[in-house]
Amino acid sequence: MDKPVTATKPASLRPLILVLGACGFASTFTMRILDPLVPTLAAEFGRTIAQIAAMATAFSFAYAVGQPFLGPIADSVGKLRTISVCLGLLALLSMAAAFSLSFDVLTVIRASTGIVAGGVIPIAMAAIGDRAPMAERQVLLGRFLVLMIVGQMAGAACSGVIAEHFGWRSVFVMAAAMAAAAALLVIVVLKPRPDAARLPLSFAGALANYRSVFANPRSKLLYAIVITEGSLIFGMPPYVAAILQERSGIGPSLAGLVIAGTGLGGIIYGILTRILVERLGPARMTVTGGLLMATGYVLFSLPFLPWWSAVGLFTLNGFGFFLMHGTFQAQATELAPTARGSAVSLFACALFLGHAIGPVAMGIALHLLGTTGAILLFAAGIGLLGIVTPRILPLAGSRT
Repeated sequence: MDKPVTATKPASLRPLILVLGACGFASTFTMRILDPLVPTLAAEFGRTIAQIAAMATAFSFAYAVGQPFLGPIADSVGKLRTISVCLGLLALLSMAAAFSLSFDVLTVIRASTGIVAGGVIPIAMAAIGDRAPMAERQVLLGRFLVLMIVGQMAGAACSGVIAEHFGWRSVFVMAAAMAAAAALLVIVVLKPRPDAARLPLSFAGALANYRSVFANPRSKLLYAIVITEGSLIFGMPPYVAAILQERSGIGPSLAGLVIAGTGLGGIIYGILTRILVERLGPARMTVTGGLLMATGYVLFSLPFLPWWSAVGLFTLNGFGFFLMHGTFQAQATELAPTARGSAVSLFACALFLGHAIGPVAMGIALHLLGTTGAILLFAAGIGLLGIVTPRILPLAGSRT
């Protein structure tokens, strides 16, 4: 297990943040590339929108399932080694997706991709937690998120454009190249900590790590909140392209631009993280984030607004999401400092369980309530979550 680190000079962390940010870029690029392509793939494979959207559930469920195994592996063999291997596998699977000849094959590949993608961002967050003191951790995680979110934006915005000009398979080729380049950066630039003490990988050791995580009474509550958050936030993206196509007749490239607005909001958060942490603190950040997301959803539910207004609404939504989620991430890194990889992997497991549940729940809500009713239901849920969370979960790290 890695020893917790109490202080590291922020300047010395710059290469770590930049390289791990590039890894996050490659991972989130792969994660979000299908959202603008849902109508395109439905036509390609003769499937319904809901069936194609279910690929997001397959990816997310596999991402979640892999986390309880990836966390202990990272704690035992090293976080940087785990990240580089997972990126290499991510490159291979993305290339395989480019040559998929059927819906079923592509679904299996996307599910497998979800498992290895889960060994990048959560482990990178744990690596930052190992090296950064709590007073600086949320700020440094915010900077890491900026680079990660650019990947999310690029995945959403570029995949539609690339697909329209070169075909959807080219999108996966680009994703493979990015993952391979990020893996090479980790190997060449970053070195493991010389003072890290790790126990051999074993089932008993993994159980000991998880016992350490759940010895903290805050763990179960935080993970439950994050499952709820993930369901309410990630239920929407797989349906955005279809909603906008039905409302305004726009194609995947413009739908991708709308979805990329979420990433732009995240970049704004990343730039302002230090100011937000100092001025608001964790509790107010959570409440404000929930209310901003609810506002964005309510306005997006109005069918008479022009399609381009959704870019601004999803930017607002993204800013609100990272206000809330950035706070939760920082909390997760402090649940079990001696088993940080396991704690953060369980956090990612919870988020992506929500990620998997969300599209299914949104599909049911759309069927029962219609587009406007379903979006308003999710708006009410996320707003309520933001208000309630500080009242039921003590948030470590007061305003600095």
